[in-house]
Amino acid sequence: MNLKPIKSGFVRYFKIWWIPIVSYFIPFGIFLLGLVLQRDFIINTSLILFYLNILGTIISSIVQVIIRKWYLLFLQLIVSGFLFFYVGIFFTFSPPDFYGAHKNIPEDIEISEPLNSIPTQQDYEKHDLILTIYGQPGIYQYYTDINPKESGFLYIKAYEITSNDQLSKDRLKERSKIIVNSTVQSPFFKDFTIYEGSWGDKYAARIELWFDPEGDKPDYKLAERNYIIEGWMR
Repeated sequence: MNLKPIKSGFVRYFKIWWIPIVSYFIPFGIFLLGLVLQRDFIINTSLILFYLNILGTIISSIVQVIIRKWYLLFLQLIVSGFLFFYVGIFFTFSPPDFYGAHKNIPEDIEISEPLNSIPTQQDYEKHDLILTIYGQPGIYQYYTDINPKESGFLYIKAYEITSNDQLSKDRLKERSKIIVNSTVQSPFFKDFTIYEGSWGDKYAARIELWFDPEGDKPDYKLAERNYIIEGWMR
């Protein structure tokens, strides 16, 4: 295998000041492709290439100093700094999330839609666990009339049905916690957020109600229902 063209290409990338700048069009094009195809792994690939190009630009700037063309590094660093700031802001506050875009909703199991209003007594007579929409898609409120016979706290677990992925695992237990003791009685209710996915990309999830008793007793499940949900768009 002739490696000379590859070596020559690397040398040109670091030595010719404008090549690292133009190379930003590559991750940008891959990012657009990811948006069109609605694929998170393509978006992630574009982000990796973007940061690799920033590293390459820094190395190229050092090379410009070595070859006595230090004045060329300013444009390189200004462009890279601007793009780094812009991309950082974008992926922090509005990252694309296509988790639910290609999920299939099973048709051979019972799946409910979250209610748009507070549950009625008739709803409690039918189900121990009820989900309602709370303000925005992806933000929900769960209701239950189950009265545990001991102190502890209720909380929610959620799983995407076709893959069994646990949703919002690091946040959901704490965010959905309801303290239970002898001084409070059902019905209980609390809001929580599902972060996987975006508005409009609906998929099926198994919503489970769990109880964590005081002491060293293990957690146990109280109820579960299948719901069609979508993720909260940050």
